[in-house]
Amino acid sequence: MSTSPPARSAATGFRILGRGVVALGAAATLVLLGGLPSAQAAQASDSPHVLAGTPTAATATDATDATGQNAPTRLEPVCGTPGRDRATCYAMRAADATPVMRLSATATPAGLGPQDIQSAYSLPANGGAGQTIAIVDAYDNPHAEADLAVYRAQYGLPACTTANGCFTKVDQRGGSSYPQPSESWAGEIALDLDMVSASAPGAHILLVETDNDGLENLAAGVDRAVALGAKYVSNSYGRPGDFASDLSTYGASYDHPGVAVVAATGDNRYGVSFPSTLPFVTAVGGTALTPAPDTARGWTETVWARDPYGPGSGCAQYQAKPDYQKDSGCTGRSVSDVSAVADNVAVYLTYGAGGVGWQRYGGTSAATPLIASVYALAGAPRPGTSPASYPYAAGGAGLNDVTTGTNGTCSTDYLCHAGPGYDGPTGLGTPAGLAAFRSGPHGTLSGTVKDAKSGKPVAHATVGSGLDVATTDSRGAYQLDLPAGTVKDLTVRAFGYTSSAPATLTVADGQALTRDFRLAAIPREKVHGTVKDGSGHGWPLYAKVTVDGSPEAPVWTDPATGAYELSLPKGADYGLEVAASLPGYEPVEQTVTVGGHRVGRNFTLNADPDSATAVGYTLQREGTTETFDSNTSAPQGWTVANASGTDNGWEFDDPIQRGNATGGSGSFAVVESDNWPIGPHQDSQLISPVYDFSGSESAELDFKTAYLYNPNNQRMSVDVTTDGGTTWQTAWATSSTSGDGRDHRTVHVPLRAYAGDKAVQLRFHFVANWGYYWSVDDVYVGTRDLVPVSGGLTVGTVRDGRTGAGLVGATVADSRQSDATTVTVATPDDTAVGDGFYTLFVAGPGRHTLRVSAPGHITAYRTTKVRADRTVRVNPRLKAAPATSG
Repeated sequence: MSTSPPARSAATGFRILGRGVVALGAAATLVLLGGLPSAQAAQASDSPHVLAGTPTAATATDATDATGQNAPTRLEPVCGTPGRDRATCYAMRAADATPVMRLSATATPAGLGPQDIQSAYSLPANGGAGQTIAIVDAYDNPHAEADLAVYRAQYGLPACTTANGCFTKVDQRGGSSYPQPSESWAGEIALDLDMVSASAPGAHILLVETDNDGLENLAAGVDRAVALGAKYVSNSYGRPGDFASDLSTYGASYDHPGVAVVAATGDNRYGVSFPSTLPFVTAVGGTALTPAPDTARGWTETVWARDPYGPGSGCAQYQAKPDYQKDSGCTGRSVSDVSAVADNVAVYLTYGAGGVGWQRYGGTSAATPLIASVYALAGAPRPGTSPASYPYAAGGAGLNDVTTGTNGTCSTDYLCHAGPGYDGPTGLGTPAGLAAFRSGPHGTLSGTVKDAKSGKPVAHATVGSGLDVATTDSRGAYQLDLPAGTVKDLTVRAFGYTSSAPATLTVADGQALTRDFRLAAIPREKVHGTVKDGSGHGWPLYAKVTVDGSPEAPVWTDPATGAYELSLPKGADYGLEVAASLPGYEPVEQTVTVGGHRVGRNFTLNADPDSATAVGYTLQREGTTETFDSNTSAPQGWTVANASGTDNGWEFDDPIQRGNATGGSGSFAVVESDNWPIGPHQDSQLISPVYDFSGSESAELDFKTAYLYNPNNQRMSVDVTTDGGTTWQTAWATSSTSGDGRDHRTVHVPLRAYAGDKAVQLRFHFVANWGYYWSVDDVYVGTRDLVPVSGGLTVGTVRDGRTGAGLVGATVADSRQSDATTVTVATPDDTAVGDGFYTLFVAGPGRHTLRVSAPGHITAYRTTKVRADRTVRVNPRLKAAPATSG
């Protein structure tokens, strides 16, 4: 990354640059929760064999993500297009998602977390002890260890630090002369570390940071990782295309028999990428992972594809076909081998412009360290063998076959379309336990798990011996692959049952054993209470109550009283998670201890002042706007702080007559790094007055801005302090897209994390070394509070008067208030309420008449007495409209 000034246009002075859960039930509300322009970027002296079909657009428009939450509208590559003999990282960031810097200890980050990944792939909860997994990446992430600590603490994983020997960071020579930092690759490093932690929490992690993203240096990093004892090496990077010189130039560094070397297939859809093309490397594709609580597995998968991105695949004709591959549509090396989730995983990152805390990441960079971890969980590879061949030798055992989805178009269908058996985008499939990722003899154990008293099947029971785990289906049946030899501590566990006594089995190679289990149910006790509004109205709420970690269906409160009751096994603590059916309320979680008596536990849910969508509330905003009217100095209460060596900082007189392109008018604040005689080096802070947010539910920042962004030479962020500037937290930063130019843009930054603080200050921080510029105007800082509107709720179901069937899509409205209207919905998860359910807020206590209508039915009117801050039940029945003659 050169710091020398780029060429400038003599005419303009501007530089000339190219542009580059655990799932909580069938419909859980709360879930425990870069791209390259084809191979033409790969330039080499010998003629490349490049597969066509890689798109180059940069916008995705998926409507939902892998957890059912609203998906971000755009994914962006963390790293840019690689130059000659260079690689790019394959991490993808959800660009339009709202990042969160701080979370409470009990909060769950958005996106898939360790419990989700372990559940989806039948991985042990604390596996990896005694193993070291290496991650090879370019450049340095100075915050790697600190951010890793936050990720692991948030999910309750054991600490992994330099001090306790779990975490080691080295340069490509094995020392501590770390390379220069990179904001782009810092995101890749954070993703890799978090995915290893999620998949193998007990493993040690070795991070090898190479001098830069040159292929020679990355190859040296792999050699260094193996020399330091790693048996599992993850490489989440690549260079598009297949070249005749790849094997002779770099192949030896990735060819380590007895070591599982894995590499990402890329994020550019159909087309291959080095080093995943090498025949002794496990090539990892990507899937989208979706909760499916009603299935035995609990998850479904398809090919990950968000236009224009998806996993790479294809036929590497310059690489010989390995003996273990038998597909007939490619004479060379087929890509990929296996796959794993490549979308919507939670990651924590604080370094650089993209370091804004909790975010959602994806790409085959997420799948690759996960597969490396599964190899580690399965145990050390046999000396002299190629671990890439293990999944092929398993004959389908230990793999989830992904059969739907595509990553593009191709002449050989299976190389770009998922289907039964082997296919290009997902390979042989995703992990279903560890059997497919170990070598050596093995056998199978199958049987059923039933209730010892009733004889009924026990679904969702786990049968395992520590590392190898299987889950029973709805019939209580299971099948478990086990290594040949003596298997100790085989145990069966199920929610609500006493675990079986540990058993010891002897398994011969190829042997099929059968063993049934009977589990004793644990006596249960009732937990009951109410769920109500906690933001002023106090009315009962229709809500879902889910037990953390329980496979049993959630319970729902009574819509009119807010009452609930559930039965839980005695002698344990349980996390109860409560989410309102009404939009605009924040879910809560509390722990209850179930002993020998009924437990009463009430919940209050607060309306969210940031979304401000809860019925019966109006949003009150109070704040001030700074317009920077003076062009001679910083406004009163604002200060400019320039670091030593800064040539110039924030100014207010438009020093090069750029003009106000923020969307504001008149004077504005600007910091320049782009034009003579402005100096090339800036580290300047525009610091706000102190704001008092005490007593407020939330706070916010809005500002108008214009900028031109260079990710390699410039950083822009809005940071927050509550201790007078001793520490700062990033609340907003620009994207990492090269050449990102924005003008007439209004930025909204939630400051909910600082509600209640008495001394909050903001800074607009610009750091550049021959960067561009940043201008700001009309900075609004204020509080957000919800104020109750006098009125009450009416709830009920609308049914057909003859059949009693619920009418979905019926309209319920207050005949006197045009804006008081709602539409009935289906409630498939709550049979006690039934379809045709509605909730209507009516302003003003007293008698009101409801107008109820539905297609094909006669409109009815029902009079009810609305009570302030109360919920009343009205269940209208509509008569069918008489048939009309033709």
